[in-house]
Amino acid sequence: MTRYLGLLVTCFALGCAAQTQEQPVASVTTTSAIVAAGIDSDRIPPRIEPKPVETFSDDQILGLLATFNTGEIDLASLVPDRSRDPGVKRFAAVVHKDHSAAREAEARLSERLVMKPDTTDKMREMQTAAQKEVEKLRSMSGHDFDVEFVTNQVDRQRDCLAMIDLQFVPSARIAEIRAHLSSLREDVDHHLRDGEELKRAVGGPIIAASTH
Repeated sequence: MTRYLGLLVTCFALGCAAQTQEQPVASVTTTSAIVAAGIDSDRIPPRIEPKPVETFSDDQILGLLATFNTGEIDLASLVPDRSRDPGVKRFAAVVHKDHSAAREAEARLSERLVMKPDTTDKMREMQTAAQKEVEKLRSMSGHDFDVEFVTNQVDRQRDCLAMIDLQFVPSARIAEIRAHLSSLREDVDHHLRDGEELKRAVGGPIIAASTH
């Protein structure tokens, strides 16, 4: 009986030893599989940080707003002589009126705050983009003009809305400028929604997922 118990103890010990030896094998196999798959655990791709949002001073904000509004006025001024669509003409008249009023409000703000709108690279880019579009639209008329004008308006109003929400509002420090941004944002949002509806009506290309 004692001999039998000794045999059982020996077998149990050998089984535990065998089990203990098998564990590193599994670890080696896993590591080998990772290497075979071309994955280097020591070279994990670094986390990509999001690009910081550009910020502006109050005088730069006034300059950028004036530039955008001037571009809108210039573009809308082309519509009466080149469009044949009553809906496009009504839309352009509203755009012209609202952005003219906004530009006048910004001029009054600059005078009251004794602040001269600052020139930036972004302002120059906006001026260049608007001028190129004006030149392009001047060579067009009728339905082609309507499609191009409305499509461009949707893009411009969407971009302006993003600038206001993501750059101008977080950057503005003066209460009067923040109030002006709030008022302008309402107009821009209305223009974007009306422009998207008009874009569908005139047959312009539609972006599947519109965010605004």
